[in-house]
Amino acid sequence: MHKFMRCEGKNLMTYQRKTRDVWRFYVNYGYGWEHELDEYSLSEIKKRKKEYRENCPQYPIKVVKGRERIDT
Repeated sequence: MHKFMRCEGKNLMTYQRKTRDVWRFYVNYGYGWEHELDEYSLSEIKKRKKEYRENCPQYPIKVVKGRERIDT
């Protein structure tokens, strides 16, 4: 993809994403939901969830999908 595109004699920049998906991992240790970690791919958060279930099965967990701003 070109950095600049010509349109009617003007240079236009191509689109760049301003946000990205993030999956947030929360655990409830009995005192409310606590944020543990963030992952940027669904496969990675599934691995973390599986690892946590194997090591600490007594605590409830949840995964929340969100968006975060990309700082350039």
